[in-house]
Amino acid sequence: MVTTRIRILSIIGLLSAVIIWGLNYVAQSHGAQNMDPFTFNFFRMSIGCLVVFPVVLFRNYKQSDKVQFWQINDDKKATIKGGIICGTFLFLSISLQQMGLRYTSIGKAGFLSTLSVIVVPLIGLFLRKKVYLYQWIGIFLAIIGVGFLSLNDVSGIQLGDLLLILSSFSIAFHVIFSGHYNKNVDSFQFTVVRFIWGALLCLVFIFLFEDINIEGIKNSIPSILFAGIFASGIAFALMAVSQRSLDNVTTSVIMSLESVFAALSGWIILGQSMSTREIIGSIIVFSAVIGMQVYGELKNKGNTEDLF
Repeated sequence: MVTTRIRILSIIGLLSAVIIWGLNYVAQSHGAQNMDPFTFNFFRMSIGCLVVFPVVLFRNYKQSDKVQFWQINDDKKATIKGGIICGTFLFLSISLQQMGLRYTSIGKAGFLSTLSVIVVPLIGLFLRKKVYLYQWIGIFLAIIGVGFLSLNDVSGIQLGDLLLILSSFSIAFHVIFSGHYNKNVDSFQFTVVRFIWGALLCLVFIFLFEDINIEGIKNSIPSILFAGIFASGIAFALMAVSQRSLDNVTTSVIMSLESVFAALSGWIILGQSMSTREIIGSIIVFSAVIGMQVYGELKNKGNTEDLF
């Protein structure tokens, strides 16, 4: 049974993770101006792996008195397969996001990234899953919101916004596959494998497309450390632990606040502001995401009339 104290601590833990992810847009934006995207993300995922890896070793040591990554009952094949699949989509997601942050503001980036919630039911169509009326309404509203956020009367949609929209599709695939594998394998081991594979993909693309910029790396050390230690290692761990004690509605609402904290971070730390049109678009996107998640979960629990 989940006590009130555990629930409150879980809410604080997940909210802390979301605040970290919101702040991380500042670190990513700074890194995007000084480093190539694959180099930044290689360091980010490598450091994230180094943060989570000792957690697995310590936990296994407490359970078996042996310092080991795998235990006898672990499903190694599923963990590695899932880590490779999700690591690939994670690599695509944060690479496109990192590229997009070179050309757009942090506030817009945060709200455009939340479109992944809207994209999930669209992907479900190709998997022959039913898309309900309330989901279509959310999708329609989100498209309108993106129009306010990203469409320019002169040049149409901006490159940075387009990259972030593409990133949201990859994030959606990452969420779908992560949800599947997290039910069957250990979350921490899965995260380590996912980070290792993502870092390896970054390394390949570094050698193919980028030049190592030592000066850029030196200038971005604080951003790299924040993205690796806090946004990748600690935040993922907080999310994994907190979700065990929270219902889906609470989790969805809290995680949707990432876009708000991203916008606040860009405004407070970097002095970035959003136009009236962009603010309207952000409110529409945020409302569509929150409304679709909350109504969907309440509908699944039978707490709403089947109107949509």
